[in-house]
Amino acid sequence: MSSKTVSLSDKLSRSFVLWGKVIALLKFSDKRLGIFVFVASLFEIALTLGALFAVKLAVEDIAQTAKVETDIDLARVMGSVVVVLALFLGGRIMHSLANYFRAAQGFIVSDYVNRAIQERAVAADLSFYDSSLYYDTLERARQAGAQRPAQVISNALNVFRGGMMLLGIAVVLFFVEWRLLPISLIAVGLMLVVQVRFTRQRFHLQRRLVQKERHASYADWVMTAQPFAKEIRLWDIGAYLRAQYMNIRKVVRKDYLDIERRKSIAESLVSVVGTLVVLASAAFILYRFSTGQAELSDLIMVVLLLVRAETAGRDFVTSLSKLYDDQLFLTQLFTFLDLEPVMKPDTTPKPLPAVAKAGVVLEDVTFSYPASERPALRNVSLKIKPGQFTALVGGNGSGKTTLIKLLCRLYDPQEGAVTYDGEDVRSFDPIAYRRQFSVIFQDFAQFAYTGRDNMRLSDLGRDSDAARLEKAARLTGAHEVLEELPHKYDTVLSRMFDGGVELSGGQWQKIALSRAIFPDSKFIILDEPTSAIDPNAEAELFDGFREKLEGRGALVISHRLSTIRQADYTYVLNNGRIAEEGTHEELIRQNGRYAEMFERQGRGYRS
Repeated sequence: MSSKTVSLSDKLSRSFVLWGKVIALLKFSDKRLGIFVFVASLFEIALTLGALFAVKLAVEDIAQTAKVETDIDLARVMGSVVVVLALFLGGRIMHSLANYFRAAQGFIVSDYVNRAIQERAVAADLSFYDSSLYYDTLERARQAGAQRPAQVISNALNVFRGGMMLLGIAVVLFFVEWRLLPISLIAVGLMLVVQVRFTRQRFHLQRRLVQKERHASYADWVMTAQPFAKEIRLWDIGAYLRAQYMNIRKVVRKDYLDIERRKSIAESLVSVVGTLVVLASAAFILYRFSTGQAELSDLIMVVLLLVRAETAGRDFVTSLSKLYDDQLFLTQLFTFLDLEPVMKPDTTPKPLPAVAKAGVVLEDVTFSYPASERPALRNVSLKIKPGQFTALVGGNGSGKTTLIKLLCRLYDPQEGAVTYDGEDVRSFDPIAYRRQFSVIFQDFAQFAYTGRDNMRLSDLGRDSDAARLEKAARLTGAHEVLEELPHKYDTVLSRMFDGGVELSGGQWQKIALSRAIFPDSKFIILDEPTSAIDPNAEAELFDGFREKLEGRGALVISHRLSTIRQADYTYVLNNGRIAEEGTHEELIRQNGRYAEMFERQGRGYRS
C-alpha cells in the first residue's frame, strides 16, 4: 500500500515540476496577452450564459402575456430576440478575440521553444551524436513540438472556460430541474474517460514507434535531398527506397489507425449515450409540462441547456484530454532541454595564454567511442608546436580524424591528457579553447549561403575584415573560383535558392580551405585538404606554406607524401597507435611503414 502511495506522490511531484516549467515559459511571452485571453474568456462565458437565461425570460414573458392578453406585443418580443442575439453575438466576438490573443501568444512562446531546442542541440557534446538515444530524444522533442507549451496555455484556458460554462449550466439546470443534473454529469464523465484512455495509448504508441518513424524520415530524406541525387539515379534505387519507406509507413499507419478505430467506436457510443440523455431529459420535462408541473420555458430552457452542456462538455473534455496529452509530450520536450553537456567549463576557467609557446600535446591518450569494442586511439603521444609544420599520415580507419577531435576538445580522452602550453585543456573554457584552432575536416560542411558567408562563418568576429577574407581566398585559389560566379563573393553556393550555383568538389575544397585560413587562430589543422583539387593547385597551396601560416602551428593530414615531405615533423598512425615519428629523412632511414608508402607512391610516378 505504501509503495503505491509513494508512486502517486512521485507522479504528482513530477507533474508539478513539469507545469512549473511550462508556466515559466510564459515569461518569454507578452503578459498582457495572457490577461486579455483570461478577460475575453470570462466575458464569453458570461455573455453565453446570459443569452441562455435571456431566452428563458423571453419565453416566460411571452407565455405570461399570452395568458392575460389576446394580442402579443410583437415589438416587445422582437426586443427580447434582439437582446438574445446581441448576447450570443457578444459571446462569439469574445471567443474570436480570445482565439486571436492565444494565437499571438502561441507564436511568441513557440519561437522561444524552437530557439531553446536549437541552443540545446548545438550545446550538446559531439559524443551525443554517437548514440541513437540522442536521436530518439531529439525526435521526441520535435514530436512534442514548439507549439506544445503555447497549446498548454490555450488548453488550460479552454478547460477553465469549459469548466466555468459547465458550472454555470449546472447551476441553472439545478434550479430548473435538479434531477437531471446527475445523468448529465455521467455523460460528461464518460467522454472524459474515453479521451484520456486513448490519449495515453496514442502517446505510448508514438514512443514505441519513434525509431521506425526516424527510419522512414531518413528514407524520405535520402530520396529528396541533393547529396544522394546522383547515386539514386545512377543505381536506379528510387523504387527500392520508396518500398522501404512505404513498408515502414504501412506498419505505423496500421498501428495508429487501430487506435483511432477503437477511439471512434468508443466516442460514437458515448455520443449515443449523450443523445439518449438529452432525449430522456426532454421527455421528462415534457411529461411534467403536460401535467402542469413545469412551464413551457422550462422545457425550452432544459433542451437548450442540455444541448449547450453537451457541446461545452465535449469542449471541456477535449481540452482536458489535450492537457493530459500535452503533459505526456512535454515531458519528452523538457527531457531534451534538460540535457547537459559533459564538457562544461570550470566555474573559474583559466585564461588562455596570449602567445602559445609549448603548443598542444597529447600525452598517452586513449579514446573509445561509445559501444565500441576496441579503442580508436591507444596510448597516443603527439606534439603540435607553434610555427611548426607537423604532418600525420596513416591508412583509412587508423584514427586520424578522431585525433583531430581530441585536439580540438570535441571529445575528452578516457586515459591520458591533452595539454595546451602545459595546462590540461579541461581547465580552459571549451569555446575559447576551440577558437585557437582553424580546421578543415575531410567531410567539411557545404553551407547553402554565399561564398563570402561560407568563408567567414569560421570567425564571425572578423566580419568586417574583407581584406583578410580576400587574402585567404587568394592563398587557396578560392578567389578565382568566386570571381567567375554571377555575383562573385555574394553568389549563393547552392541551387536550393534562386540565383544559386553548384560548385565542383575541388572548388568546394578551395572554399573550405579559405574558411580554415581566414580566422586569426593559433593553430591550423587540415584533414586531407587537397584530396579533390589538382596537383598544380596543391603545389600552389603548399608553396611557401610556412610563410602562409603567419606563425601558426599546423597539423596536415594527407595521403600525398609529396606534400608531407615538406613537414618539419611527421607522425605515422596505424591502428590507433603512433607507429613511427620523425623528420622525412629520419623516417626514410627507418625503412618502415612511411618509407614503404613513400616508395610505393614514388614508384607510381616513375612508371
